[in-house]
Amino acid sequence: MNKSMNIFRISTVLTLCLLVFLIFNFSFVFAVEGTSATETNPEDVATILPPETILASFGGQTITLGEFNQIWEQLPEEYKLQLDKSMVLDQVISEKLLIQEANNMGLEKDNDVLEQIKKMTEQILVQTLIQREILDKVEVNDEEVSEYYEQNKGSFTEKEQIHLYNISTANEEEAQVILEQLKAGGDFSEIAKEKSTGSSAAQGGDLGYLTKGTVIPEIEEIIFALEIEELSEVVKTDSDFNIFKITEKKPEIVKSLEEVKEEIIQTLLPTKQKEAFDNLLEELKGKVEIEINEEALK
Repeated sequence: MNKSMNIFRISTVLTLCLLVFLIFNFSFVFAVEGTSATETNPEDVATILPPETILASFGGQTITLGEFNQIWEQLPEEYKLQLDKSMVLDQVISEKLLIQEANNMGLEKDNDVLEQIKKMTEQILVQTLIQREILDKVEVNDEEVSEYYEQNKGSFTEKEQIHLYNISTANEEEAQVILEQLKAGGDFSEIAKEKSTGSSAAQGGDLGYLTKGTVIPEIEEIIFALEIEELSEVVKTDSDFNIFKITEKKPEIVKSLEEVKEEIIQTLLPTKQKEAFDNLLEELKGKVEIEINEEALK
């Protein structure tokens, strides 16, 4: 079966199936309520039938097992959870009967239908051409990946990070008293919960990980210079006085080429595909003489 036409058939079958499912699902729930399901014996072995086996026949038409299985296998898994095979088969039959009726009415010769078929055929032709000549052929090679990596290492750099704790107070005197308590061995997190007025007080002053370059320069210079578990002096900001401490440092690292290779390919691929598409159009236009009536275009 033609791949594009099969996709259209599956789309039609799904539409019919879901329509029936939505309409009758409510009544179906009540119909089966209280009825025990038939259990399948795990020892039963299904008979393997050849694909040409006739699954259904009606009005001079047939549906083979192979044809049905091809449709069933291409259904999304989430639909298979809602639809059983009998429902799908019923809708395949319905589709064929509808097509037969449309043919009996001569709709295949209707001008509007023919125009729609023509447009759909043209779209499929263009899509297939682009798939085969652009999407299937254009690739990003290792040299291009390596060159991009070297030119953009900054994009693959994880800057230095610190795990920061903070105690904030409204006045400098109180901050100095707290700093002396901390230097005397006081527990930073407990004191933060009791006395800090900052938003992180409930978390014991824990501000989480901060990345270099994301903090105002005056504060960043102080906190990134701290050693692990070292206390800062009282630091004044616009609205309060702060004591900082860091518990962990993560040095700046540059991701390896292998770590970011797929990311680079996905970055470069669309540009290469567009270039190939533009080149294809330029080549095609170069083979013909294009005359445009500029006056009529106005």
